[in-house]
Amino acid sequence: MTALESFPWVSVLTGAILLTLFLGLWVWSEHRFDPRRGAMEKADGTACIRGTCGDAMEISLKFSQDRVVDAKYWTDGCRMSGLCGATAAKLALHKTPEEIGDIDHSAIEREVGGLPEEDIHCATLAAGVLQEALRNYLTQDNIRERVSKDPELRTVDRVAGALDKRKRSKES
Repeated sequence: MTALESFPWVSVLTGAILLTLFLGLWVWSEHRFDPRRGAMEKADGTACIRGTCGDAMEISLKFSQDRVVDAKYWTDGCRMSGLCGATAAKLALHKTPEEIGDIDHSAIEREVGGLPEEDIHCATLAAGVLQEALRNYLTQDNIRERVSKDPELRTVDRVAGALDKRKRSKES
């Protein structure tokens, strides 16, 4: 009897198939049942950006009484891109526009427990899409109209101005 004949091929093959099935089901369930993943009907602010790596990400925000009550993300990118998108959506929940203005790539990176150097661009993309969704919300006509009529809402105007300054400084 040779060494090949005595090796337990059936057991090894069965174990490999079971491991593959288990991992496949786990990845599928993570992707399928993430409550923050997907599109949002009638979002107050939404943005979709394609990053330099080729990944596209969309974040949608729903506001009530000047706080985020729902946040959704979508990405066609890698697992890290999905993780950063989910984290950005999670960080935005129950925040005011001013508080969302403070969420940057380092906040997302801290929340996920750190990222490898080659995946930091995923956090940067998620933060950029979140800020663009916020800008979209703040620059809608109904928000500008409310700000001009209500002096207590001047903070919304300040946040929109700060976001514009950040964008201009990054472009130059």
